[in-house]
This record gives sequence, C-alpha cells and structure tokens, in this order.
Amino acid sequence: MSVPPREFDVPYDTGALHGLPTGQLLAVGRPQPEQLEADYEEEDEQRRVYSRVGAVIGTIGAVASLFVGWMFPLSVAAIVFGVLGLRREEHGRILAFIGIGTGVAGLVFSGVWLGYYAIVFGALPTA
Repeated sequence: MSVPPREFDVPYDTGALHGLPTGQLLAVGRPQPEQLEADYEEEDEQRRVYSRVGAVIGTIGAVASLFVGWMFPLSVAAIVFGVLGLRREEHGRILAFIGIGTGVAGLVFSGVWLGYYAIVFGALPTA
C-alpha cells in the first residue's frame, strides 16, 4: 500500500504549467478608485485642522485684543496652531500664515494695552 506524497513534499517545478500563487490575496480587498479618491479628499480635509483653528483663533484674538489687553493667550494659541499647520499640512499654508500673522498682531495689540494698564495703574513710570 503506497501512501501518496503530501502536497508540500512534491517539488514545485514539475514541468507542468500552473499559475503562481502570489498576488491573489491583494486583489480581494482592494478598494475601488472612487473610494480611494473620496478617502484622499476626506484625509486632506482632516489635515487642515491646525491651520483652520489657528486662523479662527488668531482672528478672534486680534479683534478682541483691540478692545482688551488680556486676550493674548488666544494670540499665543493662534501662533502655535499656525506653526503646527505649517509643519504638518501641505495645503493649509495660507490659513497657517493667517493664523501666525493675526496671532502676532494680537500679541502687539495686547502688549500695547498691557503697557497702557501698567502706566495707568502706576506700575511703569510716566515720561
């Protein structure tokens, strides 16, 4: 009684034509091109979060710093988010620069107000 050879005992190169067992698993779960494009657009939108947050917070901080001097934390946050947007986002550079610019402007306005408060309340000598 002869035992047939197991499949892994048979040499692969038998001379018969056969298909290679590679690449078949990759084609099973491959998404359609439309799905890839939608995923890319969604990922691109998610990447612009830092620059958008920086621009919004910087605008609010700059406008608020025109009227009160204690809004400088918003301006600092706008600069931080703007720099993060510049480093991590490819397409959000304009909004990142807006965030940095409005953050710096808000810091200048807050500095003027804080200097005014210091002069009024006697912390700094007048000229």
